[in-house]
Amino acid sequence: MLGVDVNACKEYSHPLCLWNGNKTLHTQNAVLAGEAACVVDPMTAEGIRPSIFSGMKAAEAVNKALAGDINALEKYTQVMTEEWGADMAWAQKLAGAFYRFPGVGYKAGVKRPTGSQIMGQILCGQLRYGDVVGRALKRLVPFG
Repeated sequence: MLGVDVNACKEYSHPLCLWNGNKTLHTQNAVLAGEAACVVDPMTAEGIRPSIFSGMKAAEAVNKALAGDINALEKYTQVMTEEWGADMAWAQKLAGAFYRFPGVGYKAGVKRPTGSQIMGQILCGQLRYGDVVGRALKRLVPFG
């Protein structure tokens, strides 16, 4: 419809480095942020929001380091582990189940109207994957 001949176009691809566990994201005079730090969401393969997040945390760390905090870059790794890594561990578990059982994943996560609302809340920072998994577990395994 747009007059683009897709047969004349050349396709390019590049593998994504998904977050797959906590790593050291600093060295003596540098930090890794964005896709270089593998801060790509394992559930959605989305990388813009996490890259902005890690970029902001990296900038804060560099600013503190330049102001004389000798542990600022090391603290960056710690902050990313606590504020990003913990939730991405839940995202990885959720992705494993979602993609391993696509029929169930489709019914629970895509077809249900609340599924897209919940994912929207995660992407907006209003919910975390840990919250979603916790709710799901309460429904599956009611306690007392």
